[in-house]
Amino acid sequence: MTFRSRSGGPAKRSKKGKQTHTRKLHHPPAAVPEQPLTPPLSPTSVPLPPHTEPFNPPDSELLALLHRTLHSTLSDDNFLINVQRIKGLLRDKRWLEVFCGSEEVLESYAGRWVPSRALCFRELIAGLVGEVFGDESSSLEQGLEGLKLDKGENDEEEDEDDDHSEDNNEDEDDQRSNPPIQLSGRGAEGSAEDTVTNAGPSTSQNQPTHHILSLGGGAGSELLAVSALIRSTMIKRPHSHPDWSWTGIDIGDWHGVLQKLQDAVKVDWKLEKDILDVDYIKGDLMAPLSSQSVSDDQSSTATAAGPVDLNRILVAKPPRFITLLFTLTELLSQSRPGTISLFKTLTANSKQGTLFLVADSASDISEFTLGAEGRKWPVWMIVDAMLNGKAKGWEKVKGEDSRWFRLDDGVGAGWPCKLENTRYWYRLYRRV
Repeated sequence: MTFRSRSGGPAKRSKKGKQTHTRKLHHPPAAVPEQPLTPPLSPTSVPLPPHTEPFNPPDSELLALLHRTLHSTLSDDNFLINVQRIKGLLRDKRWLEVFCGSEEVLESYAGRWVPSRALCFRELIAGLVGEVFGDESSSLEQGLEGLKLDKGENDEEEDEDDDHSEDNNEDEDDQRSNPPIQLSGRGAEGSAEDTVTNAGPSTSQNQPTHHILSLGGGAGSELLAVSALIRSTMIKRPHSHPDWSWTGIDIGDWHGVLQKLQDAVKVDWKLEKDILDVDYIKGDLMAPLSSQSVSDDQSSTATAAGPVDLNRILVAKPPRFITLLFTLTELLSQSRPGTISLFKTLTANSKQGTLFLVADSASDISEFTLGAEGRKWPVWMIVDAMLNGKAKGWEKVKGEDSRWFRLDDGVGAGWPCKLENTRYWYRLYRRV
């Protein structure tokens, strides 16, 4: 059919209009390239869950005990001045001037750094090795089952971990070491009121003793954390619990600070000598033993710290739990070969199943330059290279490269100086 104009003219032919714009072509969307799946975290790298149940004794009670213990130092007009001076020395890595300092310096250090670290160490140890304190539902037990690690020997091994508080073990002295000194305090011969009122008959003859060794634990953070965990066990299980011993090794003369802490936990928490036996050894972990044997009758209060016969200590009281807390950076700074030798000694003399907890600050101060290219490596990576693997004697059970400990609101609000939160890394190894 054609169409004509109204005037009857020729038929109109339609012409295709000329395209005046670029024509858009509609294509299906391009296929999105598949993104590689993020590998799941290994069981050893899964972060510890937050501690949900309140601690008993609570943080406030732990700080109150420490405040009473160090009251004369905390109330001294020179306390804050000493703290600022100590901060400067630590910033300049002049550790020996702090940890081999006077009693006033050591107590000032304890008053500033022990409170937050003791709380941090308690939280970390409770989450990792609660079974050392009689907690049958500990995170570590469940983690070991998931990893299918044999832990049958744990009952035969000695105990647990010590917070190696902030203190540093470094010294260039070649002098001889000092033997363990018993921190007497109010011992088993104390009055009846000083015993655990609800502990029932002594369990020392039918219960195991868990030995805890804290390398660099002189300032008392580890002892206070361990004591708080033991107190919690005594509250939960007054008639069925192991006994414990704690041995600290450090380069400074921390006897006075530790004696005060031991006296305080005996009075406030009823932790008598038959429940928690405390020793402190003043000595330099990095100093090689001389050809002359270490004398057992040397005074442990000698001015300079001599070498420590760590082999003998590990054999005499095989630890179930070893701690090296906030000390490794100083050891590596002092002597890397000496630190490697220390780890070899621990490996050679630790029983199968022994737990070894290492933790330190996650700041850039914990980085070391290695290799010809001068590349910096974090300390936790160096530790993994030295220890992790069956051929090296240890297996990593748990670890985080960065973790925060934060004080709850209001905790430590009345302390003479600000108590700070802590970012740190940790590794828990098990002897295989």
